[in-house]
Amino acid sequence: MSRTTAVPAQGETDASGPAGMGTAAGVALITVLTSMPLFLVGATSTLINRELGWDAGDTGLLLAAYWFASLLGAFLSRKVEVPVSAETTVGVASFATAVGLALGAWAGGVGLVAGTAVGGLVYGYSQPHTNSLLMRHCARRVQGFAFGLKQAAVPMATLLGSVAVPALAVPYGWRAVFLSAAGVCALYGVVGLCARRGGRGAAPARAAAPPLKLNSQLLGLAVAGLCGAMVGNSLGGFLIASGTRGGLALSMAGFLAAAGSVVNIAVRLAAGVVVDRGRYAPRALLWQLYAVGALGTSLLALNGGVAVTVAGALLAFGGGWGWAGLLHYVAGVSFPAAAARATAFTQMGVSLGGACGPMLFGWLVTREGFGPAWLVLTAVGVVAALLVPVLGRRAARSADGAASGATEREFKSVA
Repeated sequence: MSRTTAVPAQGETDASGPAGMGTAAGVALITVLTSMPLFLVGATSTLINRELGWDAGDTGLLLAAYWFASLLGAFLSRKVEVPVSAETTVGVASFATAVGLALGAWAGGVGLVAGTAVGGLVYGYSQPHTNSLLMRHCARRVQGFAFGLKQAAVPMATLLGSVAVPALAVPYGWRAVFLSAAGVCALYGVVGLCARRGGRGAAPARAAAPPLKLNSQLLGLAVAGLCGAMVGNSLGGFLIASGTRGGLALSMAGFLAAAGSVVNIAVRLAAGVVVDRGRYAPRALLWQLYAVGALGTSLLALNGGVAVTVAGALLAFGGGWGWAGLLHYVAGVSFPAAAARATAFTQMGVSLGGACGPMLFGWLVTREGFGPAWLVLTAVGVVAALLVPVLGRRAARSADGAASGATEREFKSVA
């Protein structure tokens, strides 16, 4: 894939700092905040279930509600005619996330379901807009890293949610965690909107994005995102339980999950740096990460002892969940004039996989055990790994065909 297709970067000259890294940092922060309704539910589920009389199945349905709402949000975002209000969208997303978190803390029960769904809707809707911000304001030489930083914010939200449990949830209750996060979201919304309204670097109004219909390349990337999200979200939800069934102590399994999150963050950042330096074609690295993830889940299926489980978990987290920044980056640079709409399709795939993956995995574990469940995820990862190179070859043929057509038209005009 040619790197020359990217939108000319504004990051060198705008108010967001050298190469637009200020924009990248702001986008990473809003990604953390809009992920909080999902990961705070997971982190405090024990306390929530104890108070409301829920069980693990209820928690799973709550998490699925977030991802299905995210799917709807990404779909609605794709329908926006002028996806150029990304800066305002980010500020409004912060406020809406604050409302969802506060609703869950105040009402509990039905309010928690509604608040989590609001959070998912906001996340899915805002993701394509933040992707557009990165394409518009970050220099081409750092766009891969910017996308990696943005997606590294998701596992970072997991770590923050885990830290919030001993710091706030244990002494003050889960509602205090939700209210604190709501306060941070509201504050970010106020500061962000005021700064953009009063700052000289606000983005001018832009023309409506060109129409972009679902094509084979976008559909393939969306399916790859669906497959990857099935693997990644199942890892996050079931690795500890799988590890303890395989002979790990609970504390060691928890440490392994935390180590996997750190590896995941490192891979997302490193992948962006590698493609920015031109050392690797983005699509090649993308399918190879899926393949590494499939190798990791196959090792988890073996239940071959501590060493095999640790190796499988780290490979699965690094490859099977380290692809996220690259996926959206590939979609964005493939359709630079309509990056928001292109990444809306990939986000829809990711959201659907995030909802369906854990439900399918849990169903398989209940009926067949962890080994067969990990094998199914291995097959899912292999599908993603095989799909991306095929899309790359088709995109290359399309580009060659377009270039040949342009040359022929040029020749005729000269003749």
